Amino acid sequence: MRKKVLTLMILGVLSAGLLVACGKEASDTSSNTNATTTETKTERTTEDESAAIEDFTGEFDLEGSWMDEVSKRASMDVTKNSDGSYDILVSWGASATETAIWQIHGQYDEKSGMLSYTDGKYAIHTFDEDGKETLSEETTTEGSFLKEDGKLRWKDSKNSDDGLFVRD
Repeated sequence: MRKKVLTLMILGVLSAGLLVACGKEASDTSSNTNATTTETKTERTTEDESAAIEDFTGEFDLEGSWMDEVSKRASMDVTKNSDGSYDILVSWGASATETAIWQIHGQYDEKSGMLSYTDGKYAIHTFDEDGKETLSEETTTEGSFLKEDGKLRWKDSKNSDDGLFVRD
């Protein structure tokens, strides 16, 4: 009987040792799989983040005609100068007889994805029933254009509404 108990104890210890060894091996494989999955997810996340950042920064040619996609009442014409700066003319129709006009000059910054300005010119053009134009006093304005997934978001000190311009 003593031999049987001893044999059972030895078999039990060996079985436990085999289970631990098998579990460790399975754990190592699982750990390697998790590490590979984590690396792949990290690579994908980095690529996704880079793509998302590229939507808001980087190279961007603003030149051309643009239309405000929200109000449908604003248009923008952008000309690129030989020094890389831009001249921008924004027309925002407040009504059939009144249009606000901005004349803006600025340099696009690829790192920030912005064109900021502090010396824009702003005036309101009003037309009477006879078509006679009256110009308000021209004032200085400041604001910025922000690259946003191929569009331009516009914020200006004289306009309480943001503009979101798309190519016309």
